[in-house]
Order: sequence, then C-alpha cells, then structure tokens
Amino acid sequence: MRTVEKGIAPNVYQKYGDAKHDLAGRIGYYCSYCEMSVHNMLEVEHVHPRANGGADLDWDNFLLSCKYCNTIKSSRNLNRIGYLWPDQDNTDLAFEYNSANEVSVKTGLTGTLAQAAENTIHLMGLDRLPGHAAPTPADTRWRSRQEAWDKANRSLNNWRRAPIPEMAAQIALSALESHYSVWMTVFEGIPDVLAAIDLEYGRFGLFKDRDAAGNRVIRTNGQI
Repeated sequence: MRTVEKGIAPNVYQKYGDAKHDLAGRIGYYCSYCEMSVHNMLEVEHVHPRANGGADLDWDNFLLSCKYCNTIKSSRNLNRIGYLWPDQDNTDLAFEYNSANEVSVKTGLTGTLAQAAENTIHLMGLDRLPGHAAPTPADTRWRSRQEAWDKANRSLNNWRRAPIPEMAAQIALSALESHYSVWMTVFEGIPDVLAAIDLEYGRFGLFKDRDAAGNRVIRTNGQI
C-alpha cells in the first residue's frame, strides 16, 4: 500500500466532494487502498467515518478511494485506531504482494502492528479473490492487480534484455499506470528500476522520507 503525503489543505471546502481533484493533484488518481488507477468513479473517502463522528470537511480526514474499497470499508471502523493508513503510516512496510495475487501482512511483522495490518486488509476487503466468500462479480480489483502483475513481469523480461537507464525510465512510466506495490515487488532487488519508479510516483505524493541515520521517518501518530 503506497504511502502518501497530502500536505496542507489547499482550499476550504463547502462539500467534501469538492476536494477530489485537489487530492488527486497531490496523491494522484489512485485508490489510496488497493492502488487501482481510477479517473471516472474516484471518491473522496472519510478515513474516520462521518457516521462515527469523523469530520465531514476536514482535509486531514480525506483520502481517495475506488468505489469498491469505499463501499466495503463504509463506516465499519469506529476511527483510525487499530488500522494502518497510507497518509499516516509507512504502509509499504506493512503489506506484501505475491504472484498468487494475494495481499497479506508483511513477513516479520508481529504483535499490534501485524494485527493492525490484518485489520486493514479485512476493512477494505483487499483479500477478496475469486472463491472468497464475500466478493461479487462486480469487484474487479483482483483482476486489475493481476493485469499489473503480468505487465510488470513482461517489463522485467525487457529489463533483463536491456538493463539500461532508458529502460528503467520506461518501466517507471508503465508502473505509473497503477498498483505501485505490485511493481515494487516484481522489481525487488533491482535498485535502478525501484528508484525510477519512486521518482515517478514522487510527483504524486509518495512519502519515503528518511532521517539523518537513513531510517524511514515515522510520522506523527504513525505506528510504522
């Protein structure tokens, strides 16, 4: 799950939907949870649900979501506690993706962090695959993720044939289409390509700041 930084609110909003394009300008036209690229049906999602006392018009309570993640999440979380959030936590360190199209808790994560990661997967239904008890035929998130996985693997073959900076740049442009975490998984261990992908996503709010010692910065209220 790509970690994002929205920055401060660029406007004051009378309706929360008015924040959509400002958000997309900061973090891209992607679902903040499943990472699918969404242009036509992108929704402003209240992290702390309005039904549970979350602020209606507060920029700090907004993320972007696809219809699927927003509908499944709904107001099932009372607040932010007990979950991991891409605008607060380094969520890219908490989840892993594999060729079986599964999203799972990162190997080595334990205790309350592992439980929060598991809670987040279930809250958004990121584990819903064909054969799962819950998904409907309309939920195509798994298919979108699989298509990204296939494209990333074809790009990996191209890289092996031509491991040059121009190829890394082209792969990064392809990765920008959607599913950041899938591409980062496929190209794990290939720093030139990983850096190129991060450079492209850096234009859309990717947060990977490090401190003077080289450690990832944990943000205010962040758990990881």
